[in-house]
Amino acid sequence: MTEANDLHTLRVLAKRYARANRIAQHQALDLMAAQLSFPNWVKLIADSKGGWRVGPEGIARVEAFANAPMPAATFRQGDAEAMSRRFTQLQEADHGMIGEHAYRLLDVLHDVVMSGEGWSIRVPENPGAIAIVETYTAPHATCPVHDPGFLQAALAIANERAGQVRGEISVDWPRRSTKPDLKGVVRHPLSGSESDVWFCYHCDGKITGAQIAQNLWHCPGCGASPLDIYDAAFWSEDKGKSFLPIAAKNSDRQDRPALKIVDGRPRLVLNEEKIVILIRSALIEEAANVSERLGALHAEISVDEDNDVWIALDVDLWPENKDPAQALAVAELLGIEVDVARTQFTIPFAWPGLGEITSSTSEYARMMLDAYDEYGGLPENKAEAP
Repeated sequence: MTEANDLHTLRVLAKRYARANRIAQHQALDLMAAQLSFPNWVKLIADSKGGWRVGPEGIARVEAFANAPMPAATFRQGDAEAMSRRFTQLQEADHGMIGEHAYRLLDVLHDVVMSGEGWSIRVPENPGAIAIVETYTAPHATCPVHDPGFLQAALAIANERAGQVRGEISVDWPRRSTKPDLKGVVRHPLSGSESDVWFCYHCDGKITGAQIAQNLWHCPGCGASPLDIYDAAFWSEDKGKSFLPIAAKNSDRQDRPALKIVDGRPRLVLNEEKIVILIRSALIEEAANVSERLGALHAEISVDEDNDVWIALDVDLWPENKDPAQALAVAELLGIEVDVARTQFTIPFAWPGLGEITSSTSEYARMMLDAYDEYGGLPENKAEAP
């Protein structure tokens, strides 16, 4: 490889890196030079004119660094040595240990999820969103995320990986989507439209081009995704003229917590929908034939403000002398009362007694069609043979 090709390769890698990390090209060039033990790009060029060559190993080292986008504040401060260390750490971060606790790191739809026994941390794709820490342990069990030292170490790893994921997103987008021009104009990464002012469909916010680019096209106010960011407020009567600007926020989020700890253990919250599902399932379970299954499916089930249940069963589909024992057993487990009524609805098919003969739905359908053919009209969607 010639000297010109070497330098061209380094410039291409620097360009990709600048896009990934949303930094200026000259900063990326300095970082590429730092990987080759030069203080800056100017010094590298000077030495190359004096006969220095990159070599295959140098190109491979720079390429490995450039292909792992990892934006961080230290990049903008020119701390190449610190970023080199972080790059090495991230390469080993898919599985690892923090003290005696094992963890696993995953990218899930551009969110970073770090999990271990009894805990997980989710860092959203949105740079302005806070990390969510969930615990799943029993109330009196020990969970490592309650240890400040462990939590700090885990968050550092998860946030670093989130930076890498965001960098990979930036690489896939046009350069103008993450770096405004001198007038603040940016290009929407999905629609391609350009403007220096943008509008959020969810919170009716007015956003500058620099704000939306810095926040990876998530609304800095409500966190809405790029799909809900538009260059014109077409839903507003005054086209967004009355919308208030979204205030700029500290990029380090020092004005709000860096995370939220929640108890992720499942909790049963009984409401009308859940109670109706359980009661109807119990009715279907108890049904001894097709007729009773139809009765379970067509039963009217309502729940009052105290979560007590009223069940109305059709006398033509559910035997009048048969109590819904399974439904009553479920209600007892849930601690609710049940009132059962017998009524008569409009049954779905004629001759409901046919369903008492079989428990096979296909057999019931055959007998029903035969009965319609012999005693009544054909089904509306079944045409007569020519």
